[in-house]
Amino acid sequence: MTATPIPPWPERLKACFRFRHRLVQVFGAPAAVGAIAAVGTAAALEPTVGLSMGVLTYVAGAALYAWFVTAGYDRRLVEQLMQESREAAGRRDLADLQVAVVEADPATRAQLERILSTYANIEWVFTDSITDTVEDILQGSRGDLRELRDRAIAMTKLYARLRILIEGSDGRWLESELGRLTREAERTEPGPLRDALLQAKDSTERTLGQWRAAIDKQRQIASVLTVIETNLQEFKLAMELRKADAALGAGSVNPDVTELQSRLVAAGDACDELIGRTKPRARTRAR
Repeated sequence: MTATPIPPWPERLKACFRFRHRLVQVFGAPAAVGAIAAVGTAAALEPTVGLSMGVLTYVAGAALYAWFVTAGYDRRLVEQLMQESREAAGRRDLADLQVAVVEADPATRAQLERILSTYANIEWVFTDSITDTVEDILQGSRGDLRELRDRAIAMTKLYARLRILIEGSDGRWLESELGRLTREAERTEPGPLRDALLQAKDSTERTLGQWRAAIDKQRQIASVLTVIETNLQEFKLAMELRKADAALGAGSVNPDVTELQSRLVAAGDACDELIGRTKPRARTRAR
């Protein structure tokens, strides 16, 4: 998984003016110290000097604390901002998934829901509070798992767009029109009229070919979704079995998951082949 980036200095500066972050520390604490300094100086010298000393103490303290926060030395704030960033990203991801399911074609919606559910179950195993050797070894496969999930979402969107294109063209009419133009061209004497008929025939034939290609691509997408679903289910079951073996002492100290990881990568390559992407994708897995 991609590591959460450290929040930039503008975000840390904004935290100085938010109550849930460092507003009280940056402005409240120096104000209290400034008030104490003002009272003490006024008692020792005079009220005007005490007021000036209090204001000076407040401004200097607030500026120093704001610099301390903005420079990134407040590690607790940095961790808080990073955690909030992760939570916000998770909410956006969940919202995007919900939109993808709603917008999916009815023919692929149920399968997409199963894919997302299986992926969520696998990811939950990695993010719960229980960690074992199997999870540690398979951490490097989380990127491949997420890639399969994102590929499934992209495929369902493409399926829906192809459905619109297919329904927007009448294939049966194109076939009948192609036959009619072919027969008329055969009966027509050579000349401008026959040339026009042949041009219309060629155009209709190309359109019909594109219509058929769209149908074939839809069928390929259905195969891709099946490959993704079955591989996610296989990964989930195999991981749980290896975790059970490790817990029961039946597995080795370092369970062999190389084959499981290889099949996961092969699933992505198989999806590429099904949709005609022959160029191998560069992959790096942590072992």
